[in-house]
Amino acid sequence: MWSRVDDALADHRKIVAAGELIGPNGIVVALGFYLLGLLWANKHLSDGNLPGNVVKQFRADRPLELADAMVRAGLWDRVDNGYQIHDFNDFNYLAADVKERRARDRRRKRGNNHEAADR
Repeated sequence: MWSRVDDALADHRKIVAAGELIGPNGIVVALGFYLLGLLWANKHLSDGNLPGNVVKQFRADRPLELADAMVRAGLWDRVDNGYQIHDFNDFNYLAADVKERRARDRRRKRGNNHEAADR
């Protein structure tokens, strides 16, 4: 699965705000942590939901403090089970759409294989 990232993300006002909350090297840390969440969400087809127990295990110093900075900057929203990437569904593929596309591709490939075997 691919993750879509706007090339303006590196200097987006919310990344800058999160970076300022984090401190030294904050923008780089904020960008990396945000991308870590985005990549995890797309890999696991979570529609942008990041369970708190998963975020705790992200390989970063102080992951819950970084998550708090993401929330305070408006990049993530706090939800019952952890976090939700803000506006995820506006810029990324929904899990249901990915699953349907994969199923359609499997059906198409099976059909092509059967046609080739019949020749």
